[in-house]
Amino acid sequence: MASLINEIYRLHPELKQDHTKLTMVAVNAADDEVIKSVQQVIDETTMNVILLGDEKEIESVLENYSLDPSRYSIESVSSDEESAFKAVELVRQGKADIILKGHIGTGTLLKQVVNKETGIRDKDVLTHVAVLYVPTLKSLVAISDGGLVLEPDEKSGKVVIENAVKVMKHLLNKPLKVALLSAAEQVIPKLASSVIEEQLAKELTIENTIIEGPLSIDISLVPDIAKEKDYRGEIQGDADILYAPDISTGNILSKALILFGGAQMAGVIMGAKVPIVVTSRSSSADEKFASVLLSQIMMKGDSQ
Repeated sequence: MASLINEIYRLHPELKQDHTKLTMVAVNAADDEVIKSVQQVIDETTMNVILLGDEKEIESVLENYSLDPSRYSIESVSSDEESAFKAVELVRQGKADIILKGHIGTGTLLKQVVNKETGIRDKDVLTHVAVLYVPTLKSLVAISDGGLVLEPDEKSGKVVIENAVKVMKHLLNKPLKVALLSAAEQVIPKLASSVIEEQLAKELTIENTIIEGPLSIDISLVPDIAKEKDYRGEIQGDADILYAPDISTGNILSKALILFGGAQMAGVIMGAKVPIVVTSRSSSADEKFASVLLSQIMMKGDSQ
């Protein structure tokens, strides 16, 4: 994970001296990997942390760590639902800027996020943006959506792309290329997603962003293959963002790159008033921390 974290710091060296007063809230924090990532947040950033959960259980886990007591506080809650509600409430009150999911079901947390009366949803659709450092590419690439949107139509697909572009513009600070993934670089009439992608490529315009599709993954990421296939588009194996036609494609692609390609991932949920870090149950503390750094970049960029 050092490569991903190092790459984030290479792109944003100012993070280590960033004195923006941000606060992260960790939901159901009584978990070793959560507290380990909180330790990194406190040691390497200027963020303060609010730990939600059973106070005695959190204190028991904290015995194995050495967190600066001036940088965190514990707020005891009695249930998963109360913990999720409290995290969202802290955001509404302006007391928290980033949410980190701890030992709680994603559905339980997001139910409070999207609550019509008390939630913090900022868009009609929440989307997950995965940012991966891929050693063979020696670069960062975003994949969306492999976590939330099951099968994007033209409307939700537009939000998926916009959210991914927002993340990568903050991260890379350069013009971007978005590849709309499909089985081939031509529309397949019986493949609905390829028809949707053709419409998105034609109709969606984002400043300093090239959007092309449908497009095969080899043309999207391998310059030699784009040249060999004589692809005439502007993406020549150098896509920054891979748009997945459905959640299975995005999820499998991300996990395959991690499990078999040595990739490392940071992820954030977009579409709420603040970034939400939701990693899988098997995620390491480093992955959580990298995701928090990504969220910090988002908050810093939005405030400028």
